[in-house]
Amino acid sequence: MVTYIIARQLGGKPVITVSGEELGRLDDIVVDEHTGGFISLLVEPLPETSGAAYPKDQDGNLMIPYEAVNGVSKVIVVKD
Repeated sequence: MVTYIIARQLGGKPVITVSGEELGRLDDIVVDEHTGGFISLLVEPLPETSGAAYPKDQDGNLMIPYEAVNGVSKVIVVKD
């Protein structure tokens, strides 16, 4: 069974790694305007988060490629 999630429901969700480190909260999603597919997540990092595995944009948000997403529920789980 396929579960659909409305993008508006994702905003503000906590983003954690598979090892349990909380990276921050989802701020925005970068979408390919031609295909509608997700490209990356923009995550507002917690002050104590290193997030070293992911680059940052000009606003300081972590840019996490959509391919790194392992699952979405009450939290968004991404690869370390």
